[in-house]
Amino acid sequence: MPTYTVPETAAVLSVSHEHLYRQVRLGLFPALKFNGRYVIPAQAVEDLLATAASAAGGLDLAEWAASWQAGGAA
Repeated sequence: MPTYTVPETAAVLSVSHEHLYRQVRLGLFPALKFNGRYVIPAQAVEDLLATAASAAGGLDLAEWAASWQAGGAA
């Protein structure tokens, strides 16, 4: 499974890495923790961008993350 670091993901999403780390720690963005280091599944980033592109009126990140972590993109 390809992964991104938090700073790489933040750059792709045009947000600060501090903001993304906060979202990850709060459980609002999917991540895996290996030896104290977070990595983001590339599929999560791809699914988020695809869902956001087709969402009329915006996308609630918390709702999307909960759906993604439950087994499928919103």
